[in-house]
Amino acid sequence: MGATALVERDRERAALASWWDEASAGRGRLVLVGGDAGAGKTALVDTFLRHFSGRLLHGTCEPLATPVPLGPLRDMAGDLPLTGDPAEIRRWFLDELRGTPTLVVLDDAQWADEGTLDLLRFLGRRIERCPAMVVVVYRDDEVGVRHPLRVLAGDLSTVPVVRRLAVPPLSLAAVTALAEGSGLDAAELHHRTGGNAFFVTEVLGDGGATVPATVRDAVLARAARLTPGAREVLDALACLGPRAAPWVVEAVSGRPFADLDECADRGLVVAHGGVVSFRHELARVAVEEAIAPGRAARVHRRALDVLGAAPPGEVEPARLANHALLAQDRSALLTHARAAAEQASALGAHTEAAAHLRRALDVCGDSVLRAELLEGLGRQCHLADDLGNALRWWQDAVAARTSIGDRRGQGTALAGLAITALHLAREVPLGERSIDQAVEVLTSLPPGPEFAFACAVRAKFAAMGFRNDEAIAWGERALVGEEPLVRALAAMSIGIGRAQNGDVRGLDLIGESIRLTRAAGAYDEAGLAYFWAQLICVTRRWYRQADHWYAEAIAYTEDHGQEVWRQWLRAFRARALLDQGRWDDAEALASEVLRSAAVDDGRTMISMVVLATVRARRGDPDSRQLLTHVRPAMVTAEPVVGWLVGATRALAETAWYAGDLGEVRAIVTPALATAAREPWHLGALAHLLSRTGSTVVPDEAAEPYRLHLTGFHEEAALRWRQVGCPYEAALALTDSGDERLLREALAEFDRLGARPMRDATARRLRRHGVRDIPRRSTTTGADGLTAREREVLTLLADGRRNTEIAEELFLSCRTVEHHVASVLRKLRVPDRAEAARYARRNGV
Repeated sequence: MGATALVERDRERAALASWWDEASAGRGRLVLVGGDAGAGKTALVDTFLRHFSGRLLHGTCEPLATPVPLGPLRDMAGDLPLTGDPAEIRRWFLDELRGTPTLVVLDDAQWADEGTLDLLRFLGRRIERCPAMVVVVYRDDEVGVRHPLRVLAGDLSTVPVVRRLAVPPLSLAAVTALAEGSGLDAAELHHRTGGNAFFVTEVLGDGGATVPATVRDAVLARAARLTPGAREVLDALACLGPRAAPWVVEAVSGRPFADLDECADRGLVVAHGGVVSFRHELARVAVEEAIAPGRAARVHRRALDVLGAAPPGEVEPARLANHALLAQDRSALLTHARAAAEQASALGAHTEAAAHLRRALDVCGDSVLRAELLEGLGRQCHLADDLGNALRWWQDAVAARTSIGDRRGQGTALAGLAITALHLAREVPLGERSIDQAVEVLTSLPPGPEFAFACAVRAKFAAMGFRNDEAIAWGERALVGEEPLVRALAAMSIGIGRAQNGDVRGLDLIGESIRLTRAAGAYDEAGLAYFWAQLICVTRRWYRQADHWYAEAIAYTEDHGQEVWRQWLRAFRARALLDQGRWDDAEALASEVLRSAAVDDGRTMISMVVLATVRARRGDPDSRQLLTHVRPAMVTAEPVVGWLVGATRALAETAWYAGDLGEVRAIVTPALATAAREPWHLGALAHLLSRTGSTVVPDEAAEPYRLHLTGFHEEAALRWRQVGCPYEAALALTDSGDERLLREALAEFDRLGARPMRDATARRLRRHGVRDIPRRSTTTGADGLTAREREVLTLLADGRRNTEIAEELFLSCRTVEHHVASVLRKLRVPDRAEAARYARRNGV
């Protein structure tokens, strides 16, 4: 897109300039620039760069079958240390942005690998104090709801440094100005191209008298005018990717540089920084798709020969694997895909590692190597948070090891299968069966680290069911040899068992496990230990320790790009915030997890439960609908799921508020047997059961619950306050007949916004003859809008439809309709457009 085509972009250029001024002054920015392919995003950034005089780092993601890990970083800095710990690479890059004001441009991020996305996530949370701006350019028409870049954007949605910039299509007026003197009908041109800037300029550049149906016709019409030799060069460049060194193009095409010059003279190819490329990726794709299949395979085979002859390490194995795939060279694909998977995994690009392993598996005929590839796929998919596929690959790996008679490998694969199943609430029973079988298989073999690992995994399953003494025993069995990782796993298991038995010193053993796993570079195992530390502290209401572990664990998982563990930690944090009466914070964090978690597992279920519980306690009718997502998992995995995510308590609690005491009994009674192993869970269920008339007071229940259930209401409330749970403290006071205590409960419920219990307490006071009951308080802004209505107004001003608002806020469409109607009524505006204008004028 030429400079003359850059019309209607003044606002966008001004925004970039303003954000750069902020960034260069030390207030870092991460800018997401989205638009359709060909909308003019790159041209916009290039124009901005013409007037830019600072330090620039520019990288591009490539549309390979599987992306090169950290590919854009290789464009940015030749001396970048792209080996070793991915966390060290991220910290190195952040340090590079802390000195001289720096602009980082990352183009075509829709093709970014997992490692690059982890880097962006890392920078987004830390760039605020750097004199740097990171501009991420992507095609939003290729970024769906579940696309990793969309997940990243959702994860960073509340980070204050993030800015968004949409590049819209050109208007009819702009197309008319561009088409002046061309002889083309501007209205027809605008209609056929949709205002797409690249399409418009290609059609105008082709000089055709009519508007072609697609840009492909315009590009190929221009290419058809090349001499045969130049066309061979163009085809070779199209197969080599977005850019290539001229000597590579010459070697692959077999044509002299003069033919490449002809392509440049015709405006199809441009040269920059020692490489040549098409003027736009859409043009490259149009040319590549027009190459006959047989000829394309021959070009890729020649590219494989040329690039494969380069010195080791000079050409990325992912690029060689891509050419091998398209050349249909099975032997080369097996070799290069395995090498590419190893490199991608080492750099934290586990999604890409799994993709390479799948391609290697497709062409592998050796049964032993096939088993190794299946195990690698299970491991990489697990690390990539693709747990459903990880489970399937581990099952195939177990079958493969069994078929070749490798019992040690079979036991190891069964343990891997069990670990993945442990993360999927519905598959916990499968995990238990698998780890039992693993232990049985490995027991018959000479002792080794595989047996110790299986024992440690078995301990985790025991701990999940609060069979704490059993977990300790399995941990002690895992103490085989002096290998640091084995000792770390054993210490973790023993520490979990002791801590869940109520011995806070068990956390010290978990801390020792974290130290050992981190020293051994076992990052996933360290993340697992942090997970357990947080889970136990939140479950046992050790909130001070939970705060300590959370701060350390979040920093660690962010540094190492461990989104699986980070989201688990955030889900448990939301649970802790709920229990401590910080409901707005709990709701916000739970919503963030739900928007950004890549799979539907325990993390999303915990967050759904937190969201539903907050809303139930506030009297929101949508709470029960949210919990319908949790019920199916409980059918297959109860009682484990019930205590882990708090689902049993939440379901029973919402039924209680609705007055359905029969439902409360039906939910609570089956869960009591397992709950007896955990005093806080047992106490919560016993309290809910007491609402149905039960007088059972379990001796094993946590002290505040026992005090409440035995009639010591004020003492129970005091103990709850000491623990840090204001809602439970108020609940304890509501069962008292003392007017003073009931007024205390009323005030606490009013402060929390707990409408159902506030109203129930007010009714109880009236039954005691009290008449001077304060009116219920409402939290509203100066315009009379509640916090929820302001959220709806914000999204409404963004142009969202009711269905989109409902999805964003996890509300029903009917509830959103009520909120929108209330907003219009309170603002005294006739329609959504006027409400949006109000929001923009008043900075909502």
